[in-house]
Amino acid sequence: MTSAIKTCFLYLVLSAGASALSVGDTYQQVTAEKGEPRSKMVAGSLQILNYPDLTIKLRDNTVVSLTPIVPANRTESLPKPTSPRTPAQRLASAARELREAVARVQFIINQPAPMGMRTPKMRVWEYATWFDAGSLKPDFVKVDVRKTQETPYDGEDFVCLKSRPELVWAGRDLEFNPMLKFFYVDRSVPKKKLTNDEMTEINVLYRTIGRLEKELNQSGIALKPSS
Repeated sequence: MTSAIKTCFLYLVLSAGASALSVGDTYQQVTAEKGEPRSKMVAGSLQILNYPDLTIKLRDNTVVSLTPIVPANRTESLPKPTSPRTPAQRLASAARELREAVARVQFIINQPAPMGMRTPKMRVWEYATWFDAGSLKPDFVKVDVRKTQETPYDGEDFVCLKSRPELVWAGRDLEFNPMLKFFYVDRSVPKKKLTNDEMTEINVLYRTIGRLEKELNQSGIALKPSS
């Protein structure tokens, strides 16, 4: 129910409460209750009586409908047209949307993987580092990060860094993805294996980033690696 209909309905209820008239009343009952109408139209057996707050239709001298008049100040006003945004406003909006998309990507990619303390009975593979230096900038418009996911630790029970052998991660919980490395924030820890839904969301965000980056590049704004 729209606001205008609600207003009309409310006004009808209020009008009904203020008047004893109803369908089936006679012309004489109408004029006894409301007085003479402001104007009247007659067409054969049909009469239409106009009052400031009510239009009453009679047929054969009997009321067949009562329609309240909604005052002009009760009607909905049309929305004011918005002014076109300036180039500076469009640029600021695109930059804000880009920051939000990048922040969401970083949040998904850099979720901490489950970590534990090493015990003597664990089979642990030790690594000098988790990642090589540098990173490739993804083709945000085309890449499908589901197809570039790597799981090099799946066959290893637990893994750790040689520099921190007391902290271990289960190999099955980890991944490496060269098309996400651009947004790795902390390279001192391995990366949590992402679900298909998480990677699908990243694909959508990458398309947004690609579109906005193209728009912002014209103003000299370019993305840089997170680390």
